[in-house]
Amino acid sequence: FFFFVVGFFFFFFFFLELKKISTRVKTLNLMMKTPMLLLAFYLLQLSIIEAKSAGGPVTCGSVVKIVHKETGNNLHSHAIAWGSGSGQQSVTTTGVNSDRGSLWIVKEATTASNVCEVGKPVECGTVLRLEHALTGKNLHSHLFRAAISGNQEVSGFGEGGVGDTGDNWKIICETPGASHWERNKPVSFVHADTGKYLSSSSTFKFTHQNCGGQCPILDQTEVSSSPRSDARSKWQTGQGVYFPPIKSGNKNDPSVDDDEL
Repeated sequence: FFFFVVGFFFFFFFFLELKKISTRVKTLNLMMKTPMLLLAFYLLQLSIIEAKSAGGPVTCGSVVKIVHKETGNNLHSHAIAWGSGSGQQSVTTTGVNSDRGSLWIVKEATTASNVCEVGKPVECGTVLRLEHALTGKNLHSHLFRAAISGNQEVSGFGEGGVGDTGDNWKIICETPGASHWERNKPVSFVHADTGKYLSSSSTFKFTHQNCGGQCPILDQTEVSSSPRSDARSKWQTGQGVYFPPIKSGNKNDPSVDDDEL
């Protein structure tokens, strides 16, 4: 009974705090300075919220799954280093939907002069950064050779989201006439430093033959940067916590949908 009472008051006061947050979007920017608290908030929300089927822009600060259109797998990372190439944290795709290693935070580019305000819609052509929610590594690419495809390697790099220009990706919207990165709509990610496309394919799956008998990423597929823009380089958002879109400084804008928080 004692633990029930304590638990009740804990969630009651936590609920009150969330209501304050949802009515004052700007305060979320302060939370970006406390990654562990922010991550706990994200994961709690993700346990009860899925991406709505309705459209809408992807916004800064949102925590999303990035789905590879051709395979249906989620862009994924984990505290497992590549056994070749750079030796940095590996990035793959996985078909396991319940794995929270597939969550990515939408943030400003490493070269940006200002922090991207939470709730700001991401415009097509924006150069941004995807930070892995569980490890704090940024989605990264460089001139190392990928293990299976021979393309440019993709890895997780940096500490607590702090990395370098190899973490920057340009959003290319594949929907004609689109002005913003829209949920559930196809996009390509072009590596800003090298011009290569984030790519994956079921052809490049890790098996016992190419990864060994104790392979920690067995049945996952390689993610690499490819010189080609094709079906293998198309992605879209999936489940996630999407902050409602805001317009510059206008808290009362009718486009804000508090139901998403």
